[in-house]
Amino acid sequence: MNLNKDMLSGWVELSGLPKFTTTLIPFLLGAVLAWADGYAFDAVVFTISLLAVFLLTDFCFVLNACSVYADLKQQGIDVGYVTGTTSTLHSTAVSGRFDALVKGRISVNQAVTGAYLCALAAFPLGVLLHFYFNTGGLTLLLGLLGIFIPYSYSRGLRFSYHGLGEIALTAGVGWLTVFSGYYLQSHQASWLPTIVALPLIIDAFKLKLTREIPDFDCDLAIDRRNLAIRLGKVTTVRLYLPLTVCSWLAFIPILFLDVPHIGFGLLAIPIFFTAKSLIAVQRGDWKTAEGLSAITENAFTGMILIPVALTGIFVVKIVLSA
Repeated sequence: MNLNKDMLSGWVELSGLPKFTTTLIPFLLGAVLAWADGYAFDAVVFTISLLAVFLLTDFCFVLNACSVYADLKQQGIDVGYVTGTTSTLHSTAVSGRFDALVKGRISVNQAVTGAYLCALAAFPLGVLLHFYFNTGGLTLLLGLLGIFIPYSYSRGLRFSYHGLGEIALTAGVGWLTVFSGYYLQSHQASWLPTIVALPLIIDAFKLKLTREIPDFDCDLAIDRRNLAIRLGKVTTVRLYLPLTVCSWLAFIPILFLDVPHIGFGLLAIPIFFTAKSLIAVQRGDWKTAEGLSAITENAFTGMILIPVALTGIFVVKIVLSA
């Protein structure tokens, strides 16, 4: 595969680099959590494993984007891009509204090949961590899960086409990242990262449902029978309130984890953004494209700030106990 400037720019556009925060920050949370739990911080292991997470995230986003685009083309649906407007069918799965693929800066085959190369490059990093750095018997299994979940989301078992994509994504982003970050530092399986990740797990599920609303017509066109399609927009929106409240309540167990309560002030930041999006949903703003865009933006910001705030809480614990 010969690389050129257009292909590289197309790859970056398809990757949607700002969305990498959804995996890298929770992974960092897991590592900091292990450090706060009394385990020595291994910077080399962290760097190698973070690179593996980066590669698998790229594999996930590019493969999913190409799957949506290929399915639309197979259905004979116009996915053209008009400068200054949106594409014929909106899809949050694709950064740039299919622009890189439509304008031919990169082909589907080239992008898919690159995605598989990312997964292939991550595999020896997992082997290195498992056998050379002795990070624990679950290391390779966690890495294989990191490949299996994104692949099965849009290819293979096609979870996202059968109402299982939300669970798969939540498991990968909300739980696997935090658990892996903790395990690779501690070399121990523990319930602690799951308890700490619970608010993120719930909010990631909620965000996925929310982002499926603007994708509704696109997903319907390619017969992607996700939960939003199965439940309908109105029922999906009605889940926003209980899921938000459950995410907030999931912070409560963390109060009993021997962490400085002064750090809990940081939780006000993600709660502010999730509350802001909740108010907009209850107000009915989701019925307009502009309102829905603001809701998903605030919901995404609130979700990603959950692991940021939790990381801050455990950093405070590390500093105060030093």
